[in-house]
Amino acid sequence: MAILGLMGAMNVGKTAVLKMFVDYVEKNKIGKIKGGMDCQIEKQDFKGESEIEVDGDDGYSKTITPNKVVFTENKSGASHTLFAPGGDRDRAVIRMGIITISRIARQIVGLFALDQPLKEQFKLYDLIRYMPKTIYVCLNKYDLLEGSEDDKVKKVESIKSEIEAYFKKRRITVKGFFQTCAIDKPDFIDYNDNTARMILDLALGRI
Repeated sequence: MAILGLMGAMNVGKTAVLKMFVDYVEKNKIGKIKGGMDCQIEKQDFKGESEIEVDGDDGYSKTITPNKVVFTENKSGASHTLFAPGGDRDRAVIRMGIITISRIARQIVGLFALDQPLKEQFKLYDLIRYMPKTIYVCLNKYDLLEGSEDDKVKKVESIKSEIEAYFKKRRITVKGFFQTCAIDKPDFIDYNDNTARMILDLALGRI
């Protein structure tokens, strides 16, 4: 059984990633994507979500206690658990969730939002003393990148370099990157698929 922890600052899309994976499984899309397989959701717990209203905006959710999803492979019967603690480092209960998941997860996925300054997002990782020597990084919200395709490619490569440099200072190796869009959008189906495929690849140890 694999235990995966999805870490990231507030509003980077941790909950959206989990919910998109659940959606792919429940709508039987998970077996149809490249590298997909048939599986089922055994448990999903999003009770820790609190909706935040923002003037002139759609708002967002804040995760107070870690979200949890358990899924099972239909063929082998193996079960895997996904945890996503909140990203509000100023709340003690949320910090405790972050620290706990960082210790029990077999693999950590660091989530970063491509539309937000990296400096602020790094502050969440500053407080985590225990981190594995290797992690994977998910670059989420690809749909919010502006500019031409060439501009996007250059920006993504620059962001990757900054993230690798940050973790290198902590003697942590980034084993790989995923580019995702964890919101269902017609023009970003490949990035939606990447969201589900990322979880399968990591849970099944295929990378």
